[in-house]
Amino acid sequence: MKKIKVKHITGTIIGCVLLVGNCFSQNPQPTSKRNEMGIDITNTLTFLKKNSNSYLLNYRRFISKGRYALRAGMNLDISSGQSDGYYPDIKLGIQKNRYDKKWNTYFGIDASYSLYKSNAVPTTTNRYGLTPFVGVQYYFNNRLSFSTEAAMIFERFYIRTKNSFDPNDHTSYTRIHVGYVGLFLVSYHF
Repeated sequence: MKKIKVKHITGTIIGCVLLVGNCFSQNPQPTSKRNEMGIDITNTLTFLKKNSNSYLLNYRRFISKGRYALRAGMNLDISSGQSDGYYPDIKLGIQKNRYDKKWNTYFGIDASYSLYKSNAVPTTTNRYGLTPFVGVQYYFNNRLSFSTEAAMIFERFYIRTKNSFDPNDHTSYTRIHVGYVGLFLVSYHF
């Protein structure tokens, strides 16, 4: 049973590598628009648990004739429930694009910052991250595109409890994990 799963996973990985390799060419950019605003529709439309590493609002600014793009993303959760508080989350990054007819394959890196501050408890968590990623984007027309990404996320957490002398209330730890699984961006180009 394990051999069958390993064969399926290996076949899927090889297929993805061949697809990405096939899309890498030097054809011109499918759209002449320099700005792109996108929304992650998986977090918007599903009733499943939201992916905390997927950003709801995304912006890209294409530079150098579309070969590169500057990226920004933002989440802002405001809660009035049991975890009453606010949770801003931002990312900034750069990506390199490669176009082929209606396809864009890209890779790059994002830097991120997140703050978890609850009004119910005096604990504050700051998260800093670096995220190398690869992605693929399909252009339906000059204004509309869909894209998805895969990433490896490296995060450093700093947890602080206000007015506490306990050494365990001022801790930090590192976390590494695969991110953006289930990300599906719908973008408008202008």
